[in-house]
Amino acid sequence: MKVCSKNLYNEAAFKIAYFVSLFFSGVVFLDILSVPLCAVTLIWSVLIFIHRLKIGTLNVKYSKTIVLFLLFSVITALINVTVGFPINFLAGLVIIYHAAVCFFLFYGMHGDTANFEAIKREIILVCKILVVISTTLVLLSFVLLMFKDSFTFSLPMFPMIERYGRYERVVGIIKSAESVRFTGVFINPNILAFCSAVSIIFCHILYRTNQIFNLEKKWSKILLITVIVSAHFLALILSDSIASFLLLVIYAVLWMFYKMILENKISSIKVVAKHSALFLLGCLVLVFGLFGFRACFQNSASDIIDNVCSIITNYASNPNINNDIVHFGRPNYDLREGSGRSRLLAQGFYIFFRHPLFGIGSTNVVEYGNVYFEEGIAFSNFHNGYFSILVCNGAVGFITFAVFLTMVMLNLLIFFFRKCARLKDTVFVNLLICLLAYLVFALFEKALLSEINFMSIFFWLVLGYAMAFLVNHNDEKE
Repeated sequence: MKVCSKNLYNEAAFKIAYFVSLFFSGVVFLDILSVPLCAVTLIWSVLIFIHRLKIGTLNVKYSKTIVLFLLFSVITALINVTVGFPINFLAGLVIIYHAAVCFFLFYGMHGDTANFEAIKREIILVCKILVVISTTLVLLSFVLLMFKDSFTFSLPMFPMIERYGRYERVVGIIKSAESVRFTGVFINPNILAFCSAVSIIFCHILYRTNQIFNLEKKWSKILLITVIVSAHFLALILSDSIASFLLLVIYAVLWMFYKMILENKISSIKVVAKHSALFLLGCLVLVFGLFGFRACFQNSASDIIDNVCSIITNYASNPNINNDIVHFGRPNYDLREGSGRSRLLAQGFYIFFRHPLFGIGSTNVVEYGNVYFEEGIAFSNFHNGYFSILVCNGAVGFITFAVFLTMVMLNLLIFFFRKCARLKDTVFVNLLICLLAYLVFALFEKALLSEINFMSIFFWLVLGYAMAFLVNHNDEKE
């Protein structure tokens, strides 16, 4: 019983299970399996919440602000209870509970500072798990691409959820009049891109901590990391996701800023000028180099794929590839015969000004879109984490969340600048830079708390690890 109880209340196991379950929700066929897995892990979290209440470790930094945000979310759900009842109301409650899990079990992992060494080991384990799974899936995606540019799968849904349509997925390359994008075995090119960007960041963490899967020789570590990063970087480029590419670029620029400016001791104005000049030059080379390589590789990718395909399948050319794949990318970024995100933002503001205080609820976007717009809403999500909270939770919820996020990030930045010298050999630097890059990424994608997905849970996991460093180091005696 003691062994079972210990495993049942193992928060690290729960966090990893929930993290991986949500990752699977972005993979073809595995997204079906992820639904019951996520349901089971959420039920598991209830037991952890009860256990935390019993031992009195549920209190975390800014818990009053968190509870206030969750309370406002419940009020929003009750105000909009008649919209799409009961499905939308119940789904809204699940999303609110998911938010509570993000706040108290992921961000709130700093509540138990006694297990900080275990948390550091957990960071490395999570990095390894994600890198292994995502790299395997990306390599599989490229292998499948060599035999056919796209595979289409369609499965009938269960009668009880027939209203949501059939299960239809494209593996390989998604082609339309507006775009040609690589999606691989992922259900969406944006998900593939985000997983690849995160995998590259996690590879950087593993390399810095010398945890490249227990390889002893330096050349073998460099070779392995080169193969993994190259595969993910090419997948990121072919997916044509600007948001995820920007996430990686900002991470790289901030890392350069840290290494060239913050990590070095500044002894004179001359040294400051020298390092600043080198940093600006490095940024220009890095940014223009990455975007230039992206454009060149997208233009020539179809020829490369066609040549490799010809070698493997032993025929001159693949008509489908030559005729259909002209250039990877998107001439425009329309979401649905409109002006893309600008149209979506305009519709969101229209809804917000009619429900400014408590919002419409995160599960009612489509319903309110059908009410206010003849052609409906441009998309079921606003593709902006902050704007989604503003429209779905209203001004009250948005301000509460903004206060929480601002206080947390200010604390992390102040902590970093105060103890920069002691933190330079830890992964905290990577975590903080990743968070800052993600905050920009959230301007363009379904992030933070807009949906129950891998993109959102990633932020709360990294934020929790960063806060664990802050609390542990602040508790240490100088």
